[in-house]
Amino acid sequence: MSSYFKYTGNELHFGLNPKSLSAWTKSYQGPAYIYDLAIIADRYSKMKSALKGVDLYYAMKANSNIEILKFLQKMGCKIDVVSLGEIERALQAGFAAKDIVFSGVGKTVKEISNAIDLSIHQINVESLAELVRICEIAKSKNKQVAIALRLNPNISIDTHPYIATGLHENKFGIELSVLEEIKKFLLQNRQHLSLKGISLHLGSQMLEFSGLREALQILKKVYLDLKLQYPELHRFDFGGGLGIHYESTDLKKEEFLLAEYAQVIHQELSPLGAELQSEPGRWLVAHAGLLMTEIQYLKPTPYKNFIIVDSGMNHLLRPALYEAYHQIYSTRENSDKPVNSYDVVGPICESADFFGKSRSLHETQAGEFLVIADTGAYGFSMANTYNLQSLPQEIVFDSRD
Repeated sequence: MSSYFKYTGNELHFGLNPKSLSAWTKSYQGPAYIYDLAIIADRYSKMKSALKGVDLYYAMKANSNIEILKFLQKMGCKIDVVSLGEIERALQAGFAAKDIVFSGVGKTVKEISNAIDLSIHQINVESLAELVRICEIAKSKNKQVAIALRLNPNISIDTHPYIATGLHENKFGIELSVLEEIKKFLLQNRQHLSLKGISLHLGSQMLEFSGLREALQILKKVYLDLKLQYPELHRFDFGGGLGIHYESTDLKKEEFLLAEYAQVIHQELSPLGAELQSEPGRWLVAHAGLLMTEIQYLKPTPYKNFIIVDSGMNHLLRPALYEAYHQIYSTRENSDKPVNSYDVVGPICESADFFGKSRSLHETQAGEFLVIADTGAYGFSMANTYNLQSLPQEIVFDSRD
């Protein structure tokens, strides 16, 4: 397969085993995210096979739909969370506390306290101040907490600056220059802090891995040095961030990308003999979702043609926030009609409210439907009610059924 979309009999089909979207257009009640579990199952199996011996902790921030979470849990996946709300959702979905890694830079006292009470697998520590807070709470409970240090190696990767996380200018991770102070604090508080691992995350949407390899080489040395003082150290969490191709879907090319990524990981980290952890999100779920929206108006002007739909940046923020590209399809092929250039825009009172600019689409009309592709990651999870618009619906199906 080159894509999860295809036209059959003039109708758009979607899924691992593509199904017609006509049933959902006929019962349309407003903008809706539609997810195919079969795609997620296929992507998870491919990643699990490529990253042999690696524990996969799905990054819930990508998509927190409860049915998707339950599905991943049943497949054997573990979970990476960044808030108390996500911890509660993980437990609701059936994940055990021992399968939860807690990441994030701004953990509150309440969040840390709950995580300690649950005895989750590990807390990824982002700063000395956070480490001190964890220790104080652990002391008050007379408990020992399993932690990993998220380290910032000051390595750049080729991605949007808003989703790069491994540079000194970013808020994420502990600078290596602070390590001596961290080590001293850990030695003084062994009764309450157990250093189980180190953690790395350079950013999202990685399509090239030279920066990742360089970061791993730096942190391997840190890991080995720390292990001399902390024999309980045995985990290396290399984060997530593996990207997909949004502008021109090529699933075979993405499998080659996964293989290249896995090769870098195995070459650099397997010799450590550590327990390896990863936190994938986008690669597992992005292709598995679409956003369906209804055309409200066609607005031709002397300068450009607009298609105005009933969904916008309130439902899918990525184009406005990152100038992210998503392919746009009509649910009817309309191949007998001329092709025009359109800006596809929403109802929100912001000029940033667009899904795509200068898109070539067959002539269409109000009442027909468009789908915004590859919105299974960072779609609904970033949706909001700006302008007091309603949140979109979420529909889950399995194209294998």
